Amino acid sequence: MPSKNADTKLEKSIQLNEVFWTLQGEGRWTGHRALFVRFPFCNYDCPWCDTDYSSFEKWNEKNFVDMTRQEKAKLAVLTGGEPMAHKHLMDVIRLLKGEGFVIACETNGSLPVPKEVDWVTTSPKRYTQGKWEPYFIHPSVLNRTNEWKYVVDADFDFNILNRHHTKGSEQIFSLSPEYSEFEKNTHRILEFIKENPAWKLSLQTHKWLGIR
Repeated sequence: MPSKNADTKLEKSIQLNEVFWTLQGEGRWTGHRALFVRFPFCNYDCPWCDTDYSSFEKWNEKNFVDMTRQEKAKLAVLTGGEPMAHKHLMDVIRLLKGEGFVIACETNGSLPVPKEVDWVTTSPKRYTQGKWEPYFIHPSVLNRTNEWKYVVDADFDFNILNRHHTKGSEQIFSLSPEYSEFEKNTHRILEFIKENPAWKLSLQTHKWLGIR
């Protein structure tokens, strides 16, 4: 499908941590080919974060569009850092929509999600740097979320999950083991799921495959 973007006008610079094609390794879109757009900067400070979100490269918009055209897939995943906190979020969304992409995102849920995002995975965290209470969720995100994903580490308190009304919900409820203590955290999740079958185990299959 021809692009709606006028290439000769794509001169604006956008700050991104990295952009690459890969397979989505977790959640609803596991196994789908996708363009990952990783944003720099975050308003949280999770100790086990796998992203150097303090660094970024400047992308010319034309170069970004060229990257979107390298493969046939039309799924983009916005991640971070915290994409919703980035000043160039709407520029990236505009370019992706102009190329016909379905846009999925992963957010910590502390900020509103633009209506142009098609699939919202919200992963609340307790490491809010004192800005909000642990596992804060912005009110507007509650009904925008398609999939909830909590990272379970050694100190995770499953009682926080009681705030979710899973019965009859069309939302997906996932628990992901923090990777540094994978076996222990997975065991805790499996024990919880026995009594709470609306929740499911979500694994980071890309790490097993050795891909980004």
